[in-house]
Amino acid sequence: MTIVERQYGGRAVTERKAERRDRFLRAATRIFAERGYANCSLADVCAAAGLSKRQFYEEFSTREDVLIAAYDRIQDEAAAAVTRAMAEVGADVDPRTAITVMFGAYLESIAAEPHRAKLAFLEVVGVSERMERHRRERRHMWAQVIERVVMPLAASTGRLRGGPGMATSALIGAVNGVAHEWLLTDPRPPVTELTDLLVPVALALIES
Repeated sequence: MTIVERQYGGRAVTERKAERRDRFLRAATRIFAERGYANCSLADVCAAAGLSKRQFYEEFSTREDVLIAAYDRIQDEAAAAVTRAMAEVGADVDPRTAITVMFGAYLESIAAEPHRAKLAFLEVVGVSERMERHRRERRHMWAQVIERVVMPLAASTGRLRGGPGMATSALIGAVNGVAHEWLLTDPRPPVTELTDLLVPVALALIES
């Protein structure tokens, strides 16, 4: 009998394991955003999730592991939202519309829960060399998403300044900088204002 077939309390072990991991990720996202990653212990994460340290170590090795996993989930869901949105607009769309849809899908996903943006843009910065390497890897992944899904539409009438790699890096830097400032602004402006600000930046990267 495999682990998938084994049942515990009427549910498959894998189902319970996935639910437990989800509880840790949601708790970590909330508590790191509310109190700051540096101010939270592993015990704090477990308490917020309502689970034990033994259960934590069945999923993760360190507190930083759960931070990375929570960060990755936020980024993965945002990338999926962008991909879906771009698929819906189709291939015959003008550059401004394509970029507006991209930013709208990304920012709405990040801002869907109150703690996601703070973790993604603030709490992961400067944690460790490992975290910085991981953030760079994620930026490269976003560059691939932009080049594959958005840039063929946006650059259909021109060339990207600096080439695709540098152009997407510039765009990602602009998004991160604006999102960081947005998080620190009280009251925060609506996400649509961020989109309106970022679209001209992206369009400026296209040479006519």
